[in-house]
Formats: sequence, structure tokens, C-alpha cells
Amino acid sequence: MPGPAVAILKKFGQVEDDQRYTRLVDLFTEDAIYYDPFMGAQRGTSEIRTFMEHMEKVVPLAGVRFEDWQVEADTVCGWARWTMVVKGQDGDVPIKGQSLYRLRDDRVCFVADYLDPVAYAELRGGKLPDLRSPAGLSAPFAPPATDGQYPALDLVRTFWEIQDDGDYTKLAPLFTDDAVFEDPTYGNMIGGKAISDFMALMKSEMPARGVTFELVDCAGDTNVAWSQWWCHLPNGSIPGWTLHTVRGSQFTLDADYFDTAERNALRSSP
Repeated sequence: MPGPAVAILKKFGQVEDDQRYTRLVDLFTEDAIYYDPFMGAQRGTSEIRTFMEHMEKVVPLAGVRFEDWQVEADTVCGWARWTMVVKGQDGDVPIKGQSLYRLRDDRVCFVADYLDPVAYAELRGGKLPDLRSPAGLSAPFAPPATDGQYPALDLVRTFWEIQDDGDYTKLAPLFTDDAVFEDPTYGNMIGGKAISDFMALMKSEMPARGVTFELVDCAGDTNVAWSQWWCHLPNGSIPGWTLHTVRGSQFTLDADYFDTAERNALRSSP
């Protein structure tokens, strides 16, 4: 059953459809932070309103629209996946994006938008979004929690405690038999057996490549969670984020994303 915050987050998609962005302001708490990957952090409803007024002017002129909204939310957190469609020289160009949300008292207190930097740069002549700055930005909005109050959050923390130890095979039992694990590099693993095989590969491949991960921030409730993290490589670090859904005490979805432009830059560096 959809969480009570789903209706609130769906309004973001509805407003994107008619591009009257100032209608979003009433959905925020007074102290909210809205992070845009090009305009940075807008703090408080006054700055958010100014930003939304700017959006109402520039987005229609740019011929941009948003489609394919998928929203998952409980009470204190949620996420969305969407497609930004931009007019290019040869027609419409779809660019995938995601948003992370925290909520308080039926209002949004934090949102960070992410989008595919490589696809955007190819369309806009090398201009890149800032996907580093939102990492950890929402931490002051985290609600106080006792063990068991937010089981999806507890599960995410368990995931990272196990991953920090380096034995990825111990992560496999955290996923349901019908779970989906989406990875930008390795593709989609569907079902418990595929995920278990993938974790066995990660156990050997990540240490061999000198790759480690660091959790920066996470949010969760009963059935929905997200996390922000760093992927540390021998020659640099890449920001990443994950969308989670949970059933019982196991993940049904783990969708990883990271800054593909930074990954490509590190690959090409000497």
C-alpha cells in the first residue's frame, strides 16, 4: 500500500506537467532545502520561491518537459525516478533523473535532484551538473529514531555495516527471491540467485581494483529508503546514491546510481 507521502511527492510530477513551479512552495517546510544540480542549494521557502519563479520563466523557453514519474514514499522519506525530455537538434532527447526526499509533518524538508551528467553534457556542450554537493546535505533533517521504528532504515544500515567488512556475499540474504539490483556498470540482477552471484563477483573484484565505499547519509521508513555514498578509487572519489524498496526485512529493489561523468574522467586520467 502506498505510503501517505506518495500523494505529496506526486504533486511534484503534476506541477512539472503544467510548469507552474511556484505551486510547489506550499509543499515545503519553512526551513527546507531544495538542491538543484545547476543552481545549488535553495534554503528556506523564500529562496525556494525565488528559484521556482525562475524555473517558470526558463523551463518553458528551453523546451524542457518531465515525464515517466515513478514515486515511492512512506512518511519521513521518499524518492522519485523521472525523465527530463529536452529538445535537441535532431528531436527530443530523454535524460534520466532521480530525486531524494525527506519529509516532516506532511511537508517536504529536503529534496535533491540528480540527473545523468553524461547525457546532459552531450546535449549541452560539456556543461555538467554538480552531483557532489548534495551528499550529506539532508543529515540535519533526519528524524530521531529508536531501533525498530524505521525498519527500512535499519536494513540500509545493516547493508552498509556488512559492506564495510568487505564480504559482499553476506549481503545476498538481505534481498528477497524476486528482488532487483540495478547497477550502472554491471546491469540489472533479477532474483536472489543472480544477486548472490553478483555479490560473489564483487567480493573478489572490488578489492582487486582497490575500490571501497563510504556511506554519507541515508533515510528510511517502513518500505522505502535511500542512501548517499562515495565510491573511493585509487585515483579519486565518485559520488553515488541508491534508491531502495523493502518488504518485511529484505530489499525488493536496490537501484544504484553514480556520477558517470566523474567516473569517465577518472578512467581517462593518467
